[in-house]
Amino acid sequence: MKLVCGIDVSKDTLDLHYNTASGNEVSLRVKNNEKGHLKILEVCGQRTYLMEASGPYYLKLACTLKQEGGDVRVENPVRIRRYIQMGLERNKNDKKDARWLYRYALERGGQVWQLPSEEALRCSAITASIDLLTRQKTAITNQVHSLKQLPGDHRELTRTLTKMMMTLAKEIKVLEQKLLATLKQWKGDQLTSISSIPGLGKRATALLITMTNGFKKIQNHRQLIALAGLAPREHTSGSSIKGKKGICKMGSGHLRNVLYMCSLSAIQHNKACKELYERLKKAGKKSKVALIAVCNKLLKQAFAIATKGTTYQADFKSQLA
Repeated sequence: MKLVCGIDVSKDTLDLHYNTASGNEVSLRVKNNEKGHLKILEVCGQRTYLMEASGPYYLKLACTLKQEGGDVRVENPVRIRRYIQMGLERNKNDKKDARWLYRYALERGGQVWQLPSEEALRCSAITASIDLLTRQKTAITNQVHSLKQLPGDHRELTRTLTKMMMTLAKEIKVLEQKLLATLKQWKGDQLTSISSIPGLGKRATALLITMTNGFKKIQNHRQLIALAGLAPREHTSGSSIKGKKGICKMGSGHLRNVLYMCSLSAIQHNKACKELYERLKKAGKKSKVALIAVCNKLLKQAFAIATKGTTYQADFKSQLA
């Protein structure tokens, strides 16, 4: 019998549902800490473990199980939710979710999880922190600007907010230096290659290398486009349902936003992107549609350059074309 274990992950607890060699099914709850992880290994041993990608709460558990030889599967929460809906489940709690994860593992197996490198985890944490501090800095800047429009004397409050804004700017620079140093030590060749693409900024380069684990998680440029949520979307049925076309947005919103800002620079400094943008505009496409196409062009260039270990060539022409 195939031995599997479904694990519903939350911040403080882990709900398990697993089978035994005799065919019985058992439910168990443990703490989401090192003792709880060791308890799972003691009770279940080496088997297939399936869990959802629930933010940062599953990472330590997945790493521990993987390092001890477990077959770890991490599935998209949307797939699990749709699977539960197909079973017409009317109630929801952690114990039931663990049971449904167990059934999913028995029937479909799940997506095999690869252990990320320490550098990838470190870069991911740094980029998330930079994004958080940048949003806070923007919020404070807007608040300072709004205070200037109010009647009365707000100089003391403005000075306080300005000091906070300057502190955040210094911390962002420190984190960016740490990120650059980590990337150079980890994937220096890829960093140099992708940085040669005109219009693709430092933040976009760091995100691409980090989210793809050094371009090891993807096999082609289509997967990279899907990772950013820029794949085309169609919603039609028969002759009556003709939904609006666009992009699916089932991917990283942060990467998508950064790439969109890069496209504004690419249409001025990247020859291939500039020609693509102008051709689409002449064909009657809207500006945003053309910019999305430029984002996809940047991703295609990044994938080709990163995987082949070359640098950007403005006059490059595909042999297939």
